[in-house]
Amino acid sequence: MFNAPRRMGGNLTSSAFLSSPASSPTFDPLASTVPNPSSSYGEVDPWSSSPNFARSGNVRRESEEVIPPAVGNGAESALGRGGLSALLDDPPPLYLSLLDSLDPPPGGAIPLSSVHRLLAASRLPASTVERIITLTARDASSLSRTEFFCTLALVALAQSSSSDTEISLDALSAALPNLPLPSITTVASPRAYTALPETPSLSPWDTAPRANGHSSGPEHAAGNSNLTDVFSGGQSGAFDVEAERGYWKKLETVEVSLAPHKEGWFLQKYIVESDKRTGGAVSRRYSDFVWLLDCLTKRYPFRLLPSLPPKRIGPDASFLEQRRKALKRFLNMVVNHPVTRDDGALNVFLTEHAFETWRKRTKVSTDEESVSKRLNSAHEMGIPADLDEKLAVLRDHLPALLTSYQKLVVLAERSLGRLQAANADASRIALSLGTISEEMPRCCFRGAEADRGCSLCTGVGRGMSEVGESWTRLAEEGEKRAIAILHGSIEALKSQRDLYVAFRDLFVRHDKLSRDSVDALRKKVEGRQKKIESAKNGQKPGWELEVDKQIAANDQDNSSIASLLARRVFIRACMWHELALVFHSRQAAQATIAWRQFAREELEASRGVSKVWEELGERLQSMPIE
Repeated sequence: MFNAPRRMGGNLTSSAFLSSPASSPTFDPLASTVPNPSSSYGEVDPWSSSPNFARSGNVRRESEEVIPPAVGNGAESALGRGGLSALLDDPPPLYLSLLDSLDPPPGGAIPLSSVHRLLAASRLPASTVERIITLTARDASSLSRTEFFCTLALVALAQSSSSDTEISLDALSAALPNLPLPSITTVASPRAYTALPETPSLSPWDTAPRANGHSSGPEHAAGNSNLTDVFSGGQSGAFDVEAERGYWKKLETVEVSLAPHKEGWFLQKYIVESDKRTGGAVSRRYSDFVWLLDCLTKRYPFRLLPSLPPKRIGPDASFLEQRRKALKRFLNMVVNHPVTRDDGALNVFLTEHAFETWRKRTKVSTDEESVSKRLNSAHEMGIPADLDEKLAVLRDHLPALLTSYQKLVVLAERSLGRLQAANADASRIALSLGTISEEMPRCCFRGAEADRGCSLCTGVGRGMSEVGESWTRLAEEGEKRAIAILHGSIEALKSQRDLYVAFRDLFVRHDKLSRDSVDALRKKVEGRQKKIESAKNGQKPGWELEVDKQIAANDQDNSSIASLLARRVFIRACMWHELALVFHSRQAAQATIAWRQFAREELEASRGVSKVWEELGERLQSMPIE
């Protein structure tokens, strides 16, 4: 799973306006907004359909060739020169400061609406700003870091040039030795990305505080040697349903972020921090997550355990961001499971700073939980007699649920891509309207006859400027909604999908690991019993020693049979617990919370858009007609 061959990603510093993504030899299918038409929704892959929405432009299929505009060849030749490449790879501090002022999202792409808002402070004509954005962004809905730095360089070129016709990538390359810094007044972003948390309340993993804390320390990580009650606290004969009621109000939240510096040349580290455990943020590698899942799978083979995202050699920024989100979903599912949340190895993973040293000096027990836990008679009686039938019902319907949620994730990501493309179009509409508002008064025939020009054309130009400003606000409102969908709604759908994938994997482990040798041991016991009876009847020399040997072997096998039968009951109790308590409650709560929040946010977004048009309508009342 983890070493499956995947296509290599492109250079992290590559620019979208340099080459066609679809025709590139390093094209990554994970970065496509629309999945391949030949792919089937029925083949459920938890990692499939993960497009790079931060860089999505017009929605297009993978099979379509992206034809760059005529200026593309000039861009490639210009950037091939060392001067411009050096500027984009190592930009001046002012460029980095302007980038930080836009508060870019974790993926690193800058929405077109934010770039438009920044360039509006450059005091360049609207037509010049439109030309610059057309050169760098083309038809994309966002700009990469390289494209953004190139945009700033073009702004500096435009501010130092006397003619708009000199604005080109070739002219920029020629002017590099004496290129001044751009003059842009930094303005506060009208919509800060930090205003929307990475995991808003619409996520099924709510951030409300949990009632019970964690007292297990690193010294407990090797496992419990004493027998404990598997469902401690349950006094009714079943599991403690009341303790899990309203679980979504008491959840622990674990944040996973990319470490700013890699370990060595290619090993990416992650910063992991829980809001309920002491120790602060810790640094972890992907292999540490693999170790944790391996421990949990061996200890709790009959519990709901999430899957890990894959790894890939030479990952790009989009892949790393998608994997970071998947690792976050993985940890949040584990720390909020009623059994695995108290695991010692998990607690050490989340709190131990010298984790590699701890792993080297500590022997971690990976015994199955049935070895150290036991069921009392009340728990055994709480297991329904028709458990196999109940599990069979879910097993039959699970593929359809998985397929449907896989479709929902794909469709939500497609919808997000279209929304981001619409936001980019709104910014371009605002750019064109700004150009019109400047040029209309200038081209009026009355302008040559009167000092003040034509009042009609001037008034209409001001009105067009108001319309352009409204389209800019509309693009900004759309970007807010896109961020909420990306970090909220889509993550909620993926969390729900991961729940079904976890139960599918649980069925696979159950079919493989629940088998035992009880029947074979019983046949051995019966065979020895016959030998004992035969030896007693024959009473050959040394028969007493042979009988004692057979009886000792039978006692040992009978003890093994008793342990295996107890394990069978324990497995049934685990499957009933996961089905009736964990899966049933989370399936309902996650879906309800996510769709309620989605409806509220859609309503707020609609009101925001309506407000933009209402205010524009009022301002246009003074726009002249004749």
